[in-house]
Amino acid sequence: MAKDKSLQVEFIGRANKVIGDNSLRDYLSQKEETSRSPASKKAEELIAFKKPINKIPNVLLIGSCITIPKYMQKRCIPPLGLCYLAGTLEKENIPVKIFDLCVEGWDYERIENNLVTYGLPPDNEKLRKILEEGRFDIVGLSVLFSTDLINVLETARFVKKMFPNITVVIGGLHATIYPQDIIELDKNQNQNQRTIDFIIRGEGEFRFIDFVRNFGDGYFNLNADGLVGYHKKNLFINPQVATIEDLDEIPFPAFHLLPIEKYFKINIPFSPVPQGDRVMPMLTTRGCPVACSFCANTNVWRRHRQRSPENVVAEIQHLKDKFSIDEIQFADDNLTFDMKSSVERFKQIKPLNIIWCTPNGTMINKLSPELIQVMSDSGMYQITLSIDSANTRTLKELHHKPVNLLSVPGLIAKSRELGVFTHGTLVVGMPSETIEEIEDGFQYVKDHLAFTSVSTFIASAIPGSELYQEMLDQGKITKEQARNIDTTKVSIVQTDINLDTLESVVEKFQSDFLRVMKKRDPDEYNRKYNKLINSGRWDQDQVGGKLT
Repeated sequence: MAKDKSLQVEFIGRANKVIGDNSLRDYLSQKEETSRSPASKKAEELIAFKKPINKIPNVLLIGSCITIPKYMQKRCIPPLGLCYLAGTLEKENIPVKIFDLCVEGWDYERIENNLVTYGLPPDNEKLRKILEEGRFDIVGLSVLFSTDLINVLETARFVKKMFPNITVVIGGLHATIYPQDIIELDKNQNQNQRTIDFIIRGEGEFRFIDFVRNFGDGYFNLNADGLVGYHKKNLFINPQVATIEDLDEIPFPAFHLLPIEKYFKINIPFSPVPQGDRVMPMLTTRGCPVACSFCANTNVWRRHRQRSPENVVAEIQHLKDKFSIDEIQFADDNLTFDMKSSVERFKQIKPLNIIWCTPNGTMINKLSPELIQVMSDSGMYQITLSIDSANTRTLKELHHKPVNLLSVPGLIAKSRELGVFTHGTLVVGMPSETIEEIEDGFQYVKDHLAFTSVSTFIASAIPGSELYQEMLDQGKITKEQARNIDTTKVSIVQTDINLDTLESVVEKFQSDFLRVMKKRDPDEYNRKYNKLINSGRWDQDQVGGKLT
């Protein structure tokens, strides 16, 4: 086993470089897809961690409870990332279980200030029993959204309190870009006692497999791509360099490890007004190269990669056979970025007779009436169009988003002709954006864009986004504020517009748009919401309509 002190110093120095207010830029400079020079890769160096356990490690993956602004709609979605991880572990014959606090405690809510946390709290009897009976060696947690960071740390603390010898590993978007922040917060929350042993940055499927294999032998690889941890009381932070080239190599998500019928019974998935009763999420691609200033995902998944049409079809058929699903919700960050490949993918999906929608926004400049025709033919009943602004200056200078607004009416018209619902997304309140620009954009949407529905978000400095880094550098926000973002209210001041004025303008637009839409096409409104209205779960008098 190597004991190269110079190497240890290099890693400690690398960690010191990452610390500071330019964490995002430092992170991007180290990735293969964003760095200007090839990243250096170190040979494997195995470091003694624990005594060998002389068996294959037993793994528990925990989906944490979820925190959202109290004005937002709760959703109950199978934890796709954890299921991908579990599927990969199962393929390698590594025993794994998943416990999702959200679905197990759907009706359990805690309200603090303007935030609602739902799902079982970490210190619950169900989780306690699972930990006691499971004899787990490793517990994995994911921080997808920064608002859930405290929930994940509370879960880690509970696990360590019950079983100090369990190794806790964290992954996810926030952990990938800001591992130092998580380590520091963990220590501060726990009186300088660590509850997190390691962080794995980036795509976890194959990185985690390597970690688990070494763990069984009592080692960890000091030079492992994307690994963060401690060695001789010194923190090391390895860059997350590589991405998975062939997405077809990743096993299907292990949804069978979840109480899947509970999700179907709640039936409030990613897009919260489904047309099906048995809905599952799915990814056909990873990555988005557009780099919108307010988006964090693009910095973690910048290079666009695709699964083969055959692999996608095989998974949908598997979900139909295994779970009798009747709807897919594609959660891709940029579903149609490769338009030519998209056509082939949707043509192969058509014979499966499955309905589907796009909860995440599709990029306007990567759509055409011809492509929408193919998508509709394959089962698409709703498309989300991420225009994000109806003001050209905002799009170009503030969002950094290439959108041809002149093409949007034609795309909507084509969708309506095919009976496809159109959902639009807007983001307002960017630094230097004026109230006049926002109001003019809203008026354009009402007058010229016949969406079925619209969601308007107030710009928030989401950790991992360029906007967050800019606001942090300027001292306009703190890291603590960013853990409590609210896209329905002005939670972090980054605009010169009067805050009450901005919120009232947004609320008025949403209300006005709903009235315009119902008057313009009451049949389309009823067709979209009829199922929920009849169930008594839809309060159409709420702004934009709201699940009850």
